[in-house]
Amino acid sequence: MTIVLQSTVAASLGIQQLANAFTPAFSHLRILRNLIIPMPSGCAVPTARIDAVIVCETGVYLFEIKAWRNAFVYRKKSDEAPPRWFLRLNGCTRAREVKDPAWQGGRKTTQLRSLLPDDLRLQYFVLLPCEGVELEGVMPAAVITQQDLPYIARLVRNNGRTARTYPLLDAHAVERTVQRLLDIQGDLSMETHLQNCRERSEQQPPMRWPVMRAMGLQ
Repeated sequence: MTIVLQSTVAASLGIQQLANAFTPAFSHLRILRNLIIPMPSGCAVPTARIDAVIVCETGVYLFEIKAWRNAFVYRKKSDEAPPRWFLRLNGCTRAREVKDPAWQGGRKTTQLRSLLPDDLRLQYFVLLPCEGVELEGVMPAAVITQQDLPYIARLVRNNGRTARTYPLLDAHAVERTVQRLLDIQGDLSMETHLQNCRERSEQQPPMRWPVMRAMGLQ
């Protein structure tokens, strides 16, 4: 039993789950995989990868997909510091600390928000698509498992249609938004992003948990 599935396998699984959940809810939608965006100057890594982006009638939804499986996911909160996230393998008592996925998704969303029109709904989620994942304690609403996806798809559809805080997108507007996202990516590629991550990793001291590198936590 393993605690982490290969990240590319988990991403493919997550995207298939997203398609299965969102397609019945929307007449026209597009799913982009591995969108690379530029980050502000001064960031440790000058690029960021968004695992999956859904563009549909009610807006743009970003998904950070994590390859965790067969584990309990929980947080330890402190008044003086940001929450710390941990994975504990089913049946084990020892846990491993991992990077905060909600913070990862949030900083990418903030950057993309600055590059898109203000009248476009933009929201992010952390998707845990693999089997055997259980969330312990109070988690951010943005952290979801595969069981939550049908509900999330209906929720974003109904909220977008009833609240009308942002204009709804017809098929042409969806395609224009997709093109805008691709324009933001420009010539940036996965290879460029991975090279940026490697260069950043070489500048850092050895990690406390060697397994974290295998988790694909960019």
